[in-house]
Amino acid sequence: MLNNLPEKATISIESIESVTPGVTGSADDVAVCVVRCIEGTARLGMEFQHPASAAGLGTAAPGLLLTAIEWYGKQVEQLDTVHSGKVTLTGTGAETLAKRDVLNAAPRR
Repeated sequence: MLNNLPEKATISIESIESVTPGVTGSADDVAVCVVRCIEGTARLGMEFQHPASAAGLGTAAPGLLLTAIEWYGKQVEQLDTVHSGKVTLTGTGAETLAKRDVLNAAPRR
């Protein structure tokens, strides 16, 4: 059945509106970005990997959790392929995001 396949999604960062660093040891960084979904469907709760942060680590890098999606001024639960929207990504390393970065959804554990 198709329900057993892991969901795939890829988003490309078009611009970064704000980044709020977390307090060391207690809170995650929060980045608000305008993104374009270039593959699959990005959904609330998905975890995305930043390829640059994973490249230097022998283990899986911590992911960025998709915690909010705004599309045409409304809060929505998903962003489909070819659509752009404003998203909030929460997690360690959000401050390293840059324009044109491509993030891939991490497989669910």
